Amino acid sequence: MSTVLATRQGSTTVLALNRPERLNAVSEDLYQTLIDELVTADADPDVRAVVLTGTGRAFCVGADLKAHQTGTRSRDDQARYLDLGQKVCEQIQTMDTPVVAAVNGYALGAGAEMAVSADFLVIAEDAQMGFPEVSIGTFVGGGVTNRLPRLVGLRHATDMLILGERFTGSQALDWGLAHSAVLSDQLLSAALTLAENLAAKAPLSLARMKAALRRDDPLDVVLDTEPQELLALMGTRDWAEGVAAFAERRTPIFQGK
Repeated sequence: MSTVLATRQGSTTVLALNRPERLNAVSEDLYQTLIDELVTADADPDVRAVVLTGTGRAFCVGADLKAHQTGTRSRDDQARYLDLGQKVCEQIQTMDTPVVAAVNGYALGAGAEMAVSADFLVIAEDAQMGFPEVSIGTFVGGGVTNRLPRLVGLRHATDMLILGERFTGSQALDWGLAHSAVLSDQLLSAALTLAENLAAKAPLSLARMKAALRRDDPLDVVLDTEPQELLALMGTRDWAEGVAAFAERRTPIFQGK
């Protein structure tokens, strides 16, 4: 059985991590399959949003520590495993298509890194997230040391990453990490509703906005690049359709990526 299940809901691709017997702990196969599915979704003009979630009782509990304890991995194997983890988070963060993480149960370590990498985090109120790395002698990945302070501020990020205490979906919402916190039985529905909203946006404009938010340029650079972004969009079908729909007082229908 595949370690990632891919299904379509209209213009949304739903990717479900699928190692429920290990609470969706990551493996090389899961990482590589997830990368492949994300790349495929991003290249598909009919896919306007991705929802990333987990099967069973967890989103993802991070590394499969039992596999690490076997001692059979060479340094090259370890390096490849770490590289795949970085590439998953990089793909989520840099792909043009928006990604919604729907966090159920537990999102720990690498699971929390993937959730934080998403553009939007919808989380069950009673879900638990955490970064236990410092507590067990390892280190975070996925660009978290850069991304997390920008999302929640240095104070909360320091508490999360150094103290390593778990926090709930309700706390994630209070701290500004989550877009929304919902009852667990409403999680997928809420994530799909958000994805449908994203799917209706202008895809070319959305992709450029996502890239701009990812950058951390000084104000003088931003003031220079924003008009350039707008000028580039003025010659696109997104721009033409948006202007026409506004003039005609109708909902725009964008053609795709």
